[in-house]
Order: sequence, then C-alpha cells, then structure tokens
Amino acid sequence: MSWSNHQSNCICCHASVLPPNVNRRGVLRFAALGAAAIALTPRLARAQEAAPYKAMLLSCVDPRTQLPVATWMDQPATRSHNTSLSGKYSQFTIAGAAVGIAAPAFKAWRETFWDNFGASIQLHEVENLIAVNHSNCGALGIAYGQDVLNDPKRELETHVTVMTSLKHELSIRHPKVNFQGWYVAQDNTGTFSEWKNLIQGPMIS
Repeated sequence: MSWSNHQSNCICCHASVLPPNVNRRGVLRFAALGAAAIALTPRLARAQEAAPYKAMLLSCVDPRTQLPVATWMDQPATRSHNTSLSGKYSQFTIAGAAVGIAAPAFKAWRETFWDNFGASIQLHEVENLIAVNHSNCGALGIAYGQDVLNDPKRELETHVTVMTSLKHELSIRHPKVNFQGWYVAQDNTGTFSEWKNLIQGPMIS
C-alpha cells in the first residue's frame, strides 16, 4: 500500500504516522505556520474592507472657526465631499492651519504635524488631507506682518501661497494622498460662512 493510500485509509495511526521523508520537526514547523495563518485571517479580512476614515482635517485654533468648520465637515460640501464626514476624519488643529505648517516663522512645528499625519495614515488609512485656512487669522499676521493681514488682496494671496507650499510638501512625503485647500471668510455679520476653494482636489465620497 502506498503512503497516500495508507494515510487516507488508516484510522489507527493519527498524528504518530509521518510520511517517510518528513520528520517531527518538519511537522511542528507546518503546524506553526498553519496556526499563524489562522491567526492572521481576521486581520487580513479587515484589511480588505473599505477603510471607514476618509481624511485628516488641518484647521486653525481660532475659537471663532470651530463650529463653522465642524458644520461644513458634517454635511455635504460642493467641490469637497458629497456626504457627511462626521466620524470619518481625524483632525490636527494648530495656529494658522496651513500657515502654521508652511510659514518659515513656525518651522519648529512642521515635523510635529507630519509625524501626526503619518500616524493618521498608518492608523486610519486616510487618503485625503483637507486644509482650512480663514480670514482675519492672527497667525498670518505673526508670520507675514500685520500689513499683509490688513490688506484683503495680499491676505488671500498669502493663503494661496502657503496652501501651494503645503500641497507640494505633501506630494513629496505622501504622493498617493489627495489634497484640498480651503479658505473661509467672514460675512457682514462676522460669521465665517463664505467658503472659497483655493486648491481643488478629488471629491470625497
């Protein structure tokens, strides 16, 4: 009787019967590999599921902007996201938002942000970075001068510059991550409600 026939027909041998060319150490190795494969199965299944998190939001610490920005993220927004991102984004809040990352005056903060963003990619698998700057930002005045902050044209141009710089740095560090650069200004009542897309990226679903 061949070994394969014996293995399929014999009920008395159990684990004590080994093929002629396999020793016990080999069997233990195969058993360990099998156990490892079983342990990894749930993890692999989770990796194949769609990531529930969509983006990291980079925003400013200004208390006036917290509610307007959160409201904007939590409902569909033209040219940004076509569904609520509530519970689907991580957040990094720093003075000036993109100004705090790109302006030379705040260069000591730069690596802290990128370390956090790298962690968010690793932990949350985010594929988008949404940066929201705002008008009348004190950090912009610190970094580029009060005269820039007081001139609406130069103010907006400077925000475009720092957003462009941030996008360029992102393309070097994380070339597969999409970018959106936004600017929210105050209306006549002082409410931050006027949204402008400075750098357009893919819509987030």
